[in-house]
Order: sequence, then structure tokens, then C-alpha cells
Amino acid sequence: MRVPEALKPWRPWLDWFDAEIVDLLGELLLRLHPMLGAFRMRAQRGVAEPEGIDDLRRRGHYERLLLSEWALADEVPEEFDRRAAGGEHLFLSPKLVAREADALTVAVFDTGPSQLGAPRLVHVAMWILLAERAQAAKARFAWGVLGAPGALHPADSPERLKQLLQARSLAPGGAAAASEGNAQVARDEHEREWRRLLDEADPSPGERWSIGAHAAGYGLGHRVDVSRAAEQQLAVTIASRQARRELRLTLPSPERSSALLRGEFERVAVARLSGVQTGAHGGGKLSLKQPPLIAWGARHIAVPLAGENAAHVYRLPSSEATGLQPPKTTRWGKGKSLLAATLTERHFAGVIPQAQWLEGWQLEGMGRLPLPPPGDLDVTTGKARLQPCVWFNRGAFYRRLLLLSSQRKLLSWTRHASESTTYEIVAEQVLAIARADAERMVYLRQDEGHLHLHATHRSQVLERVAFLGPVNAAFLSGTCFADRWRGGYCVEQIVGGHGGERSSIWRVFARIADRPPSEYEIVLPGDWKVVGLSQPDGDDIGLIALRPDRKALLRIGAQERSVLYESPSPISTVSVAVDADLIALVDLQGRLVVLRDGARKMLVYTGGDDG
Repeated sequence: MRVPEALKPWRPWLDWFDAEIVDLLGELLLRLHPMLGAFRMRAQRGVAEPEGIDDLRRRGHYERLLLSEWALADEVPEEFDRRAAGGEHLFLSPKLVAREADALTVAVFDTGPSQLGAPRLVHVAMWILLAERAQAAKARFAWGVLGAPGALHPADSPERLKQLLQARSLAPGGAAAASEGNAQVARDEHEREWRRLLDEADPSPGERWSIGAHAAGYGLGHRVDVSRAAEQQLAVTIASRQARRELRLTLPSPERSSALLRGEFERVAVARLSGVQTGAHGGGKLSLKQPPLIAWGARHIAVPLAGENAAHVYRLPSSEATGLQPPKTTRWGKGKSLLAATLTERHFAGVIPQAQWLEGWQLEGMGRLPLPPPGDLDVTTGKARLQPCVWFNRGAFYRRLLLLSSQRKLLSWTRHASESTTYEIVAEQVLAIARADAERMVYLRQDEGHLHLHATHRSQVLERVAFLGPVNAAFLSGTCFADRWRGGYCVEQIVGGHGGERSSIWRVFARIADRPPSEYEIVLPGDWKVVGLSQPDGDDIGLIALRPDRKALLRIGAQERSVLYESPSPISTVSVAVDADLIALVDLQGRLVVLRDGARKMLVYTGGDDG
């Protein structure tokens, strides 16, 4: 997983966690790290010893004379003597290093009742901070709990961190204090025992940290006090004999932190789904290249088959009580290749290029379509993605096909009654298209420093906002009500590259009903893949993105991000419905997974062998 530049020092540990937990921990690490102060490494000791070769020099012992010089003595002794007299011989110069003492850092955590709950977040952050701090200083880091004096553990795996989280006790000072009459006396005895054992250790730790709640003193050396300051705040004090620093930390929501405190570093989103239905998807293998097509109204989904001129069309159940039905298969004939495709209700249709025209396959009444010039439409087939198109059919009176070409031109073929089909370019520099209702399609285009949102019906301009710079990708989400667009749209700009780290800046424009228009930016590393824009019922607009390992689908909003679904197999393709809360994806196992109702419900269509 890619992490922000500021968190790179702790990446070996952050790689253990889910993206949501990385965000939570990242905030704590960045707040606590400046409070730690300088690392106090033990001084170097011992004499300098040779370790490898440092350089070539003209002075030195003849035991380190270059072999080429000795060869000269054998072949041309006079030249050897002359170079010796003139100080021209070359000698190997060893690299001298002073051996360091075995530096050790030890942290002792109070796992008693005063540190249960939110204070453990600081424990986790300090565990990571001290492990990285020791590693950067070429020292060892070991940790223990107050109630078990002398028991030290490494910090080399997520299991060790889970061990710390599981070492909780309801007795002050740790589990062993339960048998003591005076809890504070027992706690003090544990601390004294730790101090004695660390003093006698060989090597004796150069840094000693005690993390928890302290009545007085400096604990074992460096003291970290963690306590509740308010309902949603923690007070953290880091003190030693040389300095004292204090900090207030705002607590994250329990939903964000509970998984971490339970030791669930990698969330399994399926566990929180309210309904999971599974059924067979029929014969054939689903394409891993072509994303699923979601019909307007989100009642049907079509997925092309790999290596076949065919596609499965799935009718989604209207309720959990309705079982999953096998799909219907539609075929477009051998030797033909689709250039563009659409799904109108349950009918999968598209455009097939011919030598002198375009065939409107299953587009009723369209027949042969005029072939645009190469500058308008690239008719090369076999591309990774089919061209998006929208089809309107009002019977014999009016039929229209709109297609967005790879040249970002919105092309239109229209047929009125018995007239011949006419071709035109509706607009150029078009970034995204989507069906808005039964009669209109909306499209987003860029022109003269602005983004324009249009509707094809009566050529309406729904919105115009200022925007500068090239756009790499764009998505739409919403529907039209009267002459207003309710939903949102987003555009991507690429920054970096050419030897630097590539990132994406996504500008999101939200146009939610009964709220003033808003916009915000999201910056993502270049290896994240945004696949759409979504607005669950009652929620704000957010990006839908694939994590770099392609095993998790996340929703990223203005304020927070959440994991919608984690897949046992890498996800190959994803489609997000424009007018409904529905996401369809195909993973490398060949399964079609449909997420509905904010990803709380899931439909899984498995292959014949996996069913």
C-alpha cells in the first residue's frame, strides 16, 4: 500500500493495517512524533577496526601495496624503484570504524483499567514510534507490560502488537496486582522490579519508557501519561528530567477505532452486510477486461463473456426474498466485434463496425448507421473498454443513439419516422456522459476555462463552473429533476510524474437536493484507481476507489473514507451506477459481485465450478 510522504518512516508497520486504520494511526503518529525529542544513543566505544576498503593512497604499509605495483617490480624493477623514490606507489587504505555498544530501547506499558479503551490508541502509536526510532538509530526495541516484570518481547510482527492489545487487565498495575491489598503499592512494586531488572540487564537500556498513568516521578526514565481530558479528548504528557511536553488529542469516532483496539487490522466488510445472496452465473467465463454494464434504473446488469461474442444479462431481484435467477445470454454472431454497447432495460445492444457503415445491433429501427470520419471515431475493435453510448427509442417517430468516442467527441445518429438516419457531432471535449431520465442524457464537457454540464433535451445548460488545466478522467452521479441536476460530478488532474511520484487531484462538485452547491478536493497516490462517484441515500457525494492491491473497494468523501467491500481475490473491473446506489464488480475468480444499499447488501454470482 502507498502511504503519504509524511508517513513513509513508519510504512513497514502501517502496511499491516487497513486503509481506514492507517488514516487514524497516521494522525496520531504525526502529532506524537515531535514530542519524543532526540534519541540518546549510547556512545561509541572500542578501538577503530578495519572494515573493507575506503580509498587508494600514495602512502601506506607495503603489505597493502596494489598487486599491479608488485607486478611492475617483477617486470620492470627500475620503474618500480623510481616510483618508490618519487612516492608514486598506490596502497589500499582500509576503512576504519569504531564499534558501537549494543543499544537497546525498552518500553513498559500499563495495561490496567485506567488505560482501557481510547488510551490504548496512544499505546499503539507509541509502540510504532519507538520501534521505528530504535531501528533508525540501529538499536533494538523491546517492550513489556507493567504487570509482568522482566518479560520482554520484540516488535517485529502484527501478532506482537495484537499481543499488547490483548494484555489488558481490570487490576491496577496489571494482572499480578489482583492479589495485593493495596493496588497502588502493588503498582509501585512492579515499577521498582522493572527498574531493578533493567539496571542489571546487559546491555542496560539506553532509553527506558513507561507508558500509562503515573502518580509522580519519571517512571523508568521517560514518562508518558495518558488520561481522559474531556468526553472526546485525551491528555498526553511526555516528561523526562530534561523536558516536559503536553498535548491534547481529539478522539476519533468509535466506529473508526474499535476495529484497531480489537486487533482487527484488516477489516472484512462482508461481515457487516445485512444480506448476502449467492447464485450461479451460468456458463462461460465473465470478461475480466470489460466492466459490467448497469441499465438505467439499475434493475439489470450485463457482462460480456471472455473469448466469446456473447454477454450475460442479469435481472436483479427486487427483494431479499426473491432468489437469484440465472442470466440470459445474448450473442452478436461470429466474426463480429462490438465497438460500443448499452443496456436498455433487459436488452443488450451495441454498435458493430462494418467496412462502409456501422451496424446498429439490436437497436430497433436504426439499421445501417453512417460511418463517421476517422477523426471523429476510431472503429478499431478489441479495445480494453467498449465505448459508452445511450439509446433512446420512442417508437417509429423518434430514435436516437449518442456515443462518446475516444477522441472525446459526442456523436449522434437520429432517425425520425421514415426518414433516413442523420449523423452529427453534438459536442467536443466531452469528458463523461450518463442517461438522466427517459428523455434526456447529460454530458460534461470542458471549454474555455470552464466545465459545462449539458442536457441533450432542448440543449439545456444545467451548470457552468470555472476550471483550468487538463482533465484526465471524469464521472457523473445523479439524475435530472425539471431543469436541475441533483447529484454531482468529478474530474481528475494528474500531478507529478517524469521521475517524481505521480498523484491524482480529484475535484468533486456536489449538487445535493436542498443543500447549497459545494466542492472539495481529494488527493490520491497514482496507484489508486477511482472507478466512479456515488451518493448513498442521505449521504454526501464520494469517490469510489480501488485500493492499490485491488482487494478492497473504498468510498472516499470530503470528511472520511470507509471500506465498502474487501475481496478474497483481486478485483478486475468495477462499474458504479449513475442513478442508483449500486456497484457491480468482477474479480479474478470470475465472480460477479453486486453491492446495494450503501454496500450493506451483496449479491454474488459464481461460476459453474464455484457455485
